[in-house]
Amino acid sequence: MNKLNQKGVIFSKTWCRMIAGSLVACMLLAGNGASAAGGGPTAGAEDRQASDFKQLLDRKVPEWQDTYGVPGVAIGIIDDGEIAYTLNYGYADSKNKQALDETTRFQAGSISKSLTAWGILQLSAKGLVSLDEPVQTYLSRFKLPDSGFDLNGVTLRRLLSHTAGLPAHKGYLGTSPGSPLTTLEASLSGEGWSNEPLQVTAEPGTAAAYSGAGYTLLQLVIEEVTDTSFADYMDNEVLQPLGMGLSTFHQDPQAPGMSKAYGYFGQELPLFQFTEQAAAGLTTTATDLMKLMLASMDSKQDTFKGKGVIPPALVEKMQQPVLAENGLGVFARGLSDGRTLIYHPGDNRGWHALYAFIQGSRDGMVVLTNSENGIDLRQDLYHAWIEYQTSEMPESTQALLAGRHTNALLAWGIGGLLAVYVLFFAFRVARGRRVFITAQTRRRYALLGFRLVLLTVIGMALFCASYLWSVLGLQSGLKYSVLLLFAWIAVLLVTGFFPRAAKPRRGEPAAEDAGSGVNSL
Repeated sequence: MNKLNQKGVIFSKTWCRMIAGSLVACMLLAGNGASAAGGGPTAGAEDRQASDFKQLLDRKVPEWQDTYGVPGVAIGIIDDGEIAYTLNYGYADSKNKQALDETTRFQAGSISKSLTAWGILQLSAKGLVSLDEPVQTYLSRFKLPDSGFDLNGVTLRRLLSHTAGLPAHKGYLGTSPGSPLTTLEASLSGEGWSNEPLQVTAEPGTAAAYSGAGYTLLQLVIEEVTDTSFADYMDNEVLQPLGMGLSTFHQDPQAPGMSKAYGYFGQELPLFQFTEQAAAGLTTTATDLMKLMLASMDSKQDTFKGKGVIPPALVEKMQQPVLAENGLGVFARGLSDGRTLIYHPGDNRGWHALYAFIQGSRDGMVVLTNSENGIDLRQDLYHAWIEYQTSEMPESTQALLAGRHTNALLAWGIGGLLAVYVLFFAFRVARGRRVFITAQTRRRYALLGFRLVLLTVIGMALFCASYLWSVLGLQSGLKYSVLLLFAWIAVLLVTGFFPRAAKPRRGEPAAEDAGSGVNSL
């Protein structure tokens, strides 16, 4: 075997070791993710103590952070109508090892909608709007386009409960800091990446479809009715009276105490800003969200509910489903023990959050994370808290674990095929059936060029979607499959330089013997 082929064998063996090591590491992580849910208290609900749940969190949350790759997690626990714990794990800035504290701010994503509902209900209590009036009554800067459905059925109540006949919204991606924000009218008209013009696509009141754009329309209602900016109105009339002094709808990435945000692969993400503040623009802390929950609960003093921002009767109205689980700015779900859970999740690029409380027992939990991987950690925390509350895991647990198991098998399949391909390629190089392109008599440079361009385009598209833009949902272990796809692309790029050796003509020596200089005489 000549020196060129020897180098090819060494190079291929190196790739084999690298891929095998990466595969084992990824699969171990995927396996950990598949079994991470659960681990909560097993005692009966009547025996539960908030201190026991805190001990569980102190043990499990750092493990989950390592498993999923989440730099920072802030958690708030309410027990019997009182703040029991505010817990901070990890870093607001992992590079500079800046620890989280109680003043660290997070983007809360769609939890913004709950506060927006408070703003609309306050206007209703003041007599400035009616929940059952058509939204068109309050608008001059934007009008719903005709679509064949009754636009008078698009009321504030139905917009608040996602039952106004609007299509399911794909979510807002936000704008990078330094770039100008579009106007509300432009956003509602479909301007912006991954945005669509707002229009009614079903008969209002007949079905529930989660719509961020509906809340953007409500943002415009607040601005038109109050003749002030949405952020100013919400900060002054809702957030401050609720005692949420570290929360705001103003879009300022340089605000003091703001955490960094991180992607699925640990990369730092921009602090995206939002025109659509009512749907996705809230920044807050765990303590502030607990104040929101306390103002939403029954208390020993009935006057506390609503805290003077909205009447207690309207707080109760918020939590009554209009259709399915959809209340006004919140969702209501029955638990296995007969109690009702009031909750809302929040998801922006680099942020995943949740608040949930049980009205009957006045218990609640807040979760704020600063990573795309926080979506998995948030789910495990939610499941552990429900088990702590009811002594049973929620129904969604099995579906989550099944999804993680499926994704782990997918990663194993992709990695296994890659390992087989690399070994087969190394074998063919060793046998002289794959030879570096410059040593070939037929140098297929055009084919190599096409291969390089195609793989580079695919790789760049995958890189941008998963790493640079973070627009792919890679939770539940899917990111390991993406890492292995990157490995596939790298291997295919390398093997393209080793095309198959031309078969020798009859009577000619094989490639591995050609040029050996051996004379049998």
